[in-house]
Amino acid sequence: MDVVVRDPLLPEPVPADPAGRLGDRLRLRRNAFTAAEGDQEAALRFPVLAALVPVATNRGGEVAYPGDPMCLYSALISTVERSAHRRATGLPEQPDVDDVYPDWGHYPDVHYRRSQSGPRTGLAAENPTTDGKVFDPRIWDAAARSAFLAQLRALRPKVLLLSAVSAGHRYALEMAADAKREVPECLVVLGGRHADETIREERGSGLVQLSWSSTVEVQRDGRSDRVVDFVVAGDGAPLLDLLLQAVGLVSEPGFAGTDVDAVMDALAPLAATRADLAGVGNIVGFGTRDVLVQPVRGRALSRSELPSPYEAFSIRARFGVFEQAGSSPHGSRTAHMMTLDACPFKCTFCSESSAMKRLPTRFAITESQEVARRVRTLADWGAEALFFDDPVFWGGNWTAINEFCRDLLALAESHRPLRELEWGAQLTVDVVLNKAKRDEVAAGLDLMREAGCTYIYIGIESMSEQVMRHVKKNLLRRNPEPWVGKVRAALETIRDHGIRVGSSVLFGLDGEDRDTIAETIEQIGLLIDDDLLIMASPNILTYHPGTGVAQEHGQDKLDYHSRRENTPPYTFFEEAYPEVVSKLLTEDDIWYIHETAERRWGNVRNSAIDESGVSVG
Repeated sequence: MDVVVRDPLLPEPVPADPAGRLGDRLRLRRNAFTAAEGDQEAALRFPVLAALVPVATNRGGEVAYPGDPMCLYSALISTVERSAHRRATGLPEQPDVDDVYPDWGHYPDVHYRRSQSGPRTGLAAENPTTDGKVFDPRIWDAAARSAFLAQLRALRPKVLLLSAVSAGHRYALEMAADAKREVPECLVVLGGRHADETIREERGSGLVQLSWSSTVEVQRDGRSDRVVDFVVAGDGAPLLDLLLQAVGLVSEPGFAGTDVDAVMDALAPLAATRADLAGVGNIVGFGTRDVLVQPVRGRALSRSELPSPYEAFSIRARFGVFEQAGSSPHGSRTAHMMTLDACPFKCTFCSESSAMKRLPTRFAITESQEVARRVRTLADWGAEALFFDDPVFWGGNWTAINEFCRDLLALAESHRPLRELEWGAQLTVDVVLNKAKRDEVAAGLDLMREAGCTYIYIGIESMSEQVMRHVKKNLLRRNPEPWVGKVRAALETIRDHGIRVGSSVLFGLDGEDRDTIAETIEQIGLLIDDDLLIMASPNILTYHPGTGVAQEHGQDKLDYHSRRENTPPYTFFEEAYPEVVSKLLTEDDIWYIHETAERRWGNVRNSAIDESGVSVG
């Protein structure tokens, strides 16, 4: 199949009659659906199911992500908002582009939100809320697959949406194949981090680049059967909303098979009806003859323009580091939030760096009041704790951090749930040790603690100067002191302000050998001995498509598609598979890391068991 890249969709003035180009088509579609038998309104809705693709394959000793699937939730918010509004307001008097729409259900009420935590139970087909339309197994094994098949058979979705990181891509293909076997007319859409990492726009030229590891190339060259119909990369919320609107436009009564080419052809006329086309990215469709790529170059959205991801979903996660609520031995009920979705720094090993994401979606530093109001709403919806998933909290901007804390404290004066909320965030060593803003940092840490912050997570990466010399990590040149001393100073600074610290350590960077591994494990152990760390999470460098370190190490053909059972020692680390971990580490090295860290760090080592303490099935 050839790859055909179409002209980009751009923001354009909307004609006086926005639906003018589609008027006849909309009238014919309404007439066809009106003539269909049965409940007319129900006949206009097509069933949909969204799923978070797991990264692990067994329950014994593997790391499973314990948090709510925020990447998936964030991608769904615009299509859910459009669907819920259409459902609530009813069929417009005149034929409209949203006559036919995805059935996401209705928003959950406050009672539902506060009562529903932990893993979802029951079938999506029997849950009328937007929260019920998500399948979130965390482990991909026989029990999870059986549960997934039951969902497909009960709901028979017209569209299945899969959100996958690269480590889960192989299981996404398996889930897509199951969907095609069970519901042949189902359209499968893949998005998430893997899509973003493997379908990229070349800066300057604007050319679309497809990685060898991308779903597009994997299906195009026959490494996988064609089981995915569409891939969405970039700004998921507006692009997915546009795609599902296109599916509705070309659908016929009964929602039998839908032609991918027709859906792709519908994107341009639909985009032309939008007064302010939003979203930057690419929608890829596997047509009858060609792979069709539709670039979308709309206006980039700020986070304040998008609804909270929790508008449609219940807060279900629990984190063991938050215990003040005392509601569960697995920790407090913890919501997630982001003020920005890309790190301002350019670490070559990280898929969240600004080098990987051209236009981060963020709250402006002047929007701290809006962030505080959203936190208050999460507390009203049952959150006992909150973790900011920003790669660096507020991008490391201490002015914004301080303003946010003041705004949060002001709201908490008259709001008891907010006063009882504890929260955490991610910072870096050099953000904490910023000498130019020493007083502002000290005031900021005090304000954070006063506003409820009890936990900060910091990426230490390594405690070996030999390794850190190779790491292009944020502000090292501005603060040139030895790294080990800086780490200790940062942790002591945070502790002195009454906030606990957890950390991640990354093995396999340039300069790594058995001696540097042993040095890092021992130095982290000393920090634990001095009560400077309450949790340490060892990780193995895993190559992500498009990152600088993958290119430097010649890893341009990463196998994230072959179905293999993962085995120890790789299963003790997040996202670690034999084919995609650092070429500087042998399997013996990885066993050594696991066993030595376990002995030296004791129970402070991050557990390889899902912190929510739950299973699927």
